[in-house]
Amino acid sequence: SAQLSQNQLERLIAEKGLRTVVNLRGCCPETDWYQADARATCRMGICQEDLTFSAKRYPHPGEVQRLVQVLDQAAYPLLFHCARGADRTGLASTLALLLLTDSDLKTARRQLWPRYGHFAVGRTAVLDRFFDYYQNWLAERGWEHTPARLREWIDGHYCPGPFRAEIRLLHPQPLRWPAGRGQVVMVQVINRAIEPWQFVPGGSGGVQLRYSLFAHGSGQLVFREHAGRFRRRVEPGQGLILHLGFPPLSAGRYLFHADLLDMQPIDLLDSDFAQYGSEPLQTTLTVT
Repeated sequence: SAQLSQNQLERLIAEKGLRTVVNLRGCCPETDWYQADARATCRMGICQEDLTFSAKRYPHPGEVQRLVQVLDQAAYPLLFHCARGADRTGLASTLALLLLTDSDLKTARRQLWPRYGHFAVGRTAVLDRFFDYYQNWLAERGWEHTPARLREWIDGHYCPGPFRAEIRLLHPQPLRWPAGRGQVVMVQVINRAIEPWQFVPGGSGGVQLRYSLFAHGSGQLVFREHAGRFRRRVEPGQGLILHLGFPPLSAGRYLFHADLLDMQPIDLLDSDFAQYGSEPLQTTLTVT
């Protein structure tokens, strides 16, 4: 379903005998639409589950696992809803058919069709690639889909495209260096994903490493810069070493944070690898 008003949702709950509403837009208590959901489900005495998915980003592995848990434990019948009832709802509906029925993969994927408002073009095509990855994993093993195999893939094999990295600090930890002197730190980034990374020159497009220093305690941003603004393709399993420059710092303690970033022409569309479950690099720095 698309987003409904409180009255519309209450009527639908009564008409269909719904016992669970699964909100795929995340927990957003400050918004009018979320408050309407909560009032409706509370007034009608049914369950509400909040999951965070995006129509334009790969599903986070942890949220996919949570969706499986909801499907296993929810009171039925249930309703999925997002903003338009097309992309995220199509993703969840496809997974529900594959996990809870004897539907084959081709049939279930019709939940992500133009008929329901989903088009596999542009950024929303990542939801189709999610199922492409599963289909490829099955094909590599000569398997057909079964609910048990989908659960196995979700629990241990799903990787959101290029968004998995290992970031190693090539210095003893925690970091220590003298005040008033610039420093260069080396890190190694290794592609642990299933797709290559493409580093490119400039400030937008491609993969880059964003590294930051925060004041210990207050969390105030002290310094931020990017590395990897050159042309390089890194295949799965390969890595490269990046040199990170820092300005002179005052004595004190800092938190050093580094993560890979998929840069986009519009900053709001940039994606930290951590958003997809990849571990960033974090350590403390003492300047004396």
